[in-house]
Order: sequence, then C-alpha cells, then structure tokens
Amino acid sequence: MRILVIGQSVRNIALSARSAGHTVVAADCYCDLDLVEAVEAHRLRIEDLFNAERVNAIIESVDPDAVVLGPGVETVRINGYSVMNNSPSRILRVSDKLWLARWLEDRGYPHPATWEREPPHDRRMILKPRRGAGGFGCRIFEGDEVPPGYIVQELVEGIPASASVICDGSDARTIVVNEQLSGTAWLNANEFRYCGNITPLDVDEDTRNRIARIAEEIVAGLGLVGSNGVDFILTENGPVVIEVNPRFQGSLDSVELSTGISVFQAHLNAFDGRLPEDVRNTRFAGRAVLYSSERIRVDCDLRRITSCIADVPAPGSVIGMGEPMLSILAIGSGRDTVMSALKERRDALVSSIQRHG
Repeated sequence: MRILVIGQSVRNIALSARSAGHTVVAADCYCDLDLVEAVEAHRLRIEDLFNAERVNAIIESVDPDAVVLGPGVETVRINGYSVMNNSPSRILRVSDKLWLARWLEDRGYPHPATWEREPPHDRRMILKPRRGAGGFGCRIFEGDEVPPGYIVQELVEGIPASASVICDGSDARTIVVNEQLSGTAWLNANEFRYCGNITPLDVDEDTRNRIARIAEEIVAGLGLVGSNGVDFILTENGPVVIEVNPRFQGSLDSVELSTGISVFQAHLNAFDGRLPEDVRNTRFAGRAVLYSSERIRVDCDLRRITSCIADVPAPGSVIGMGEPMLSILAIGSGRDTVMSALKERRDALVSSIQRHG
C-alpha cells in the first residue's frame, strides 16, 4: 500500500510502515535526517496542523491508498480517503481526562480520584490539562482553584508503566507491557514529562499479565481500533489506570526492538479484524527522549557521535530549551544493561554538543 503518515512528528510511525513493506510518504514539522533518508518526506508548518483545509490539500496532493494521522492532526476530518485511525469523535471523548475518569470509576477500575473544581486540600494532587498527552503541562497542584481546561487528580506514587494494545473494535490483545520514563532528570525532562520507555516492564509475569488483562478490557470496552495504549502506575497495591491513548504510542520503537513485531502492520491488520498472537519479548529495549537544557544550534550529523539514535535533527536545526532534541535507543539482556547504554550514549552526546555547539 501507498501510505501517507502526517502529523507533528511521525518518524517512528513512518519507519515502522516502511519496514512492514509499504510505500510511505511522510509529512511532519521536523523532517529529521533518519526520516528523509528512508521515505519521501514533506515539511509542515506548525500552523498547518490546525488547518483542516491545508491537511486535506496535502493528502490530495499525495493521493495515497490510506492515511495515518499522527500527533496534532488525529482529530482532523479527512475527505475521500481511507483513514486508519480511531474516529475523531472517539479520540476526543477518550482523550478527555475527566470523561475517562468517570468512565473508569463507573466500571470499577482503580483510578486516581479526579476533580474538575473544588478539590480537597488534604492530599497531594497533580494539575493536568483536560486534554493533552506526554505529561505536557502537568504539575503539582498548589493553588485553590482549578484553571479552566484543567483537572486535578490525586497523585499516585509508584512505577509508571504502559500497555501496548491492538484492538479490532471489540476484542483486544496486549502485545507488551512497558516501563515508562517520566520526568527523568538525566534526560532534562521536567516534572511529569514523558521521556521514553523500557520494554518489557521488569516485574514478575503475573503482574504483567494482570496489567495486560486490564488494558485489554478497557481498550475493547471503549471500542477502539488499531494501536492504542493504556498508562498505569504500578503501586504496592497493584496497577492503577492513569490514561488511555487512542493512538500510536511513543513506545513503538522499544516495542519493536524488544519483540520483533511490526506494530504498524498489527495496527493495519486490526482494521480487518485480525489480532496478533503469541507475541514474546526476545530482549530488553529502550528509547529515551533527550530534552535540551538550553537553546542550541545543531552544526553536525549527531550520528557521528553514536549511531544508536533516532529523530536526528538536521544540521542547522535550532532547538529551544526544554524541547525534545532526539531519541536514544538501546537493546540488551536486561533492564540495567539497557539503562546503562542509554546513559552512556546520553553522556557522549551532551559532552560533544557542549564542546562543539
């Protein structure tokens, strides 16, 4: 198939589609080196993401067999083309953290207490945008009033985790349970910002199976299709559901490196009612998102420092403080091996960038 993948940043989705044997055209706002070297790529402006007419015009110019909508455009209505995503209305509903909290509570799933207004003041709480992903805009709640467009949730302590789930709209299969990196200091990630995954989650099999079953029930119950994710906090008393992501997840790289499965092909197959079977982890894998601690200009191909990176900015790119710089990848026989490799590559990158700018 000739696939167009369009969104703010689509490198992982586009390369997964290409590896699955499809002809891929990508349109995003970064056109990183590893994207443009692998597929036909077109640069978008940020304002294009909020202009449905412009998005549809780009799709018409490519004339693909199917479209996959990535970050920033997942709720745009597309005219005249097959769209391999959850419907915009379903995405908007599931991505509404207040609506989801009530849905989970009604069905008895463990979930943090959630308030739209007038939260109690006798516990630690986190302020979140009512819509949004990746931990962006989340912070400890210290005020008296909840700003418009935000919710407050009880802060749950534990290990951040996620389940990668493929669903056909009524039945679901968890392909893997991941550890989630969040607010990691050595990646310059503030507070609750998403910054990567280690696959699989390094806990006992019974715990992973319990998380997998809960995730399958939730994704199937919501009627989602394709690749979807469920975020958890693993507490001393078991897993607590945090969010549902009705889209491809940032864990795509580590999932494919760990299992060998094509997440993109599993996503497409689900639209035909076919779910993956007997997916197993053959090794540990990690993806870490390195954020910039200052405003920098990239003056060389950063793959000269280490080849184990992705989302590689082109020379001449300017990255603002707090913005994602690139992704670091690693594989190994265990979690500690993967984490050590990620940190070593991070140190080499930061040292070289500080020397040469």
